[in-house]
Amino acid sequence: MNVKRNPGNLGNLVHPALVSIACLLWLSSAYAVPNPPLNLDGWVTEALAKLETDGVTGGFHRHTAPLSRAEVIEILHQAEARVRTGVVVPSEIDRKLLEKLKREFSVFRGALDVYDLRNNVSLRNPSSTLSMTSLIFPELRVTTEKIAPALEGAFHYQHGNLTLYTECEAHNFEEPYRPDNFLYPPAAKGTSAEQRLERWRGGYTGNVKRGYVQINAGQFNVLMGRDAIFWGASPQTSVGISDNSPPFDQVRLTGTFGKFKATAFTAQLDATWNDENVRYLAKRYLSGHRLDYQHNDRLEIGIAEWVLYGGDAQTLDFKYANPVTFYYALQYNAKSDDNVMFAFDIAIRPFDGVRLYGEWLIDDFQYVPGARDPHAVAWLCGVEWYPKKLARQFGLRAEYARVNRWAYTHLVPDNQFTHFGAMIGHPIGNDADTFTMRASYQFTVSTKAEFAARVSRNGEGTVAARFYGEDFNALPFPTGVVEHITAFGGTVTYRPRRAWNARFTYAWQHTRNYQHSVGESGQGHRAFLQLGYLW
Repeated sequence: MNVKRNPGNLGNLVHPALVSIACLLWLSSAYAVPNPPLNLDGWVTEALAKLETDGVTGGFHRHTAPLSRAEVIEILHQAEARVRTGVVVPSEIDRKLLEKLKREFSVFRGALDVYDLRNNVSLRNPSSTLSMTSLIFPELRVTTEKIAPALEGAFHYQHGNLTLYTECEAHNFEEPYRPDNFLYPPAAKGTSAEQRLERWRGGYTGNVKRGYVQINAGQFNVLMGRDAIFWGASPQTSVGISDNSPPFDQVRLTGTFGKFKATAFTAQLDATWNDENVRYLAKRYLSGHRLDYQHNDRLEIGIAEWVLYGGDAQTLDFKYANPVTFYYALQYNAKSDDNVMFAFDIAIRPFDGVRLYGEWLIDDFQYVPGARDPHAVAWLCGVEWYPKKLARQFGLRAEYARVNRWAYTHLVPDNQFTHFGAMIGHPIGNDADTFTMRASYQFTVSTKAEFAARVSRNGEGTVAARFYGEDFNALPFPTGVVEHITAFGGTVTYRPRRAWNARFTYAWQHTRNYQHSVGESGQGHRAFLQLGYLW
């Protein structure tokens, strides 16, 4: 990777921030929304999203992820019924993707006939289901910095209504948590008191990315352990709770009632040092609940609320662990200063192959007339399109996201919206916006190419900033000396269900007003190759 910083007209200096971010593109893991169990590189999630946009699957609760294997099986059962009865006639590529998904989820004997979660119908006696499945994924990762092996693995055990799942990895690369972090401004730094990943022998790190016990009981399921959460309508990013940060150690309850899906969780976040007045290690927690409504296969609406709280002597607050209360009212009546947020999202499919979506986050909203505080909000909107005339093989997606200066921040530093130093929300952080265009082409069911271009503006506001009575109406957006970032990238992927697979990525980025210095500029490029064997 070559990175240059050009002060004025001349000068070649290494840009260490870009080097550390770009030394590894973590392509063997989820590319966007968290994966269903035993899916190590995201193709299942991407295939389901495409089939839903094209009208093949019919509607499913796509905005609350990750999906369980039982939920994916029910979605495939629904899609198969729609194709069989002539409700939808899939394109050739969509038909092949559906067949590939059916083969993937027939690992369990009779798996396609286990659950109908939407109608709460047992299509097969789950108590007779006993299965153990594991995947091992040795890889060779090649960057301009080094070549080294890595290993990922997952184990899934199911007996009746009980599921055990563990997903691990080992590597010796510096690792961003999102695969395309190099396109975004750097995340918050120095906010964690400890890191989840520690070096071991030979510089290698071993990590349990996900590991949980899940109990399914018809309409309800309970998960206890470590898992990711993604709430939002965007296929890849969210201004609310996203998978930009490491997975949470949590207890999660989910219920599906026809057109409705309700989710609630309580998680413990990383501890952070607070150095104001008296130095202490703050324990932090995050609780949230969400309700999805699917009017039909063309309209889905979601509403969510969550609260982040912490402190020196903070323990789990059971009033927030209650899944059927309203956090804002609880905080207001208790005169607490916790970080409560609301989020709304919507997706509309006016035609098969076209999907419009949007998200709106309220961190702080001034509804009292004459209030002298700014609105702390974030939002995004986008469209994705798979033209029928191009046999649904070509896809376009455009998305714009904006996070205002004081969103994700809080007057109490313990309550910043971060986990292990990474933003829980959108990876651009606050005081920034970004516009992305993506074009993809599905050559075969296993071979796909994608090109992306992104322009971003990154203001001087950070997640550690607080509102101290500034004249916010006079501040432009973004604030201060603004970094202007332009990035281009392309990826070619070959991913059959098993055996050999490969992925190659090239990306280039240019930053104007680098590190918020007028006239400074920086640029960098990076190539990455991953070869692996999955069995």
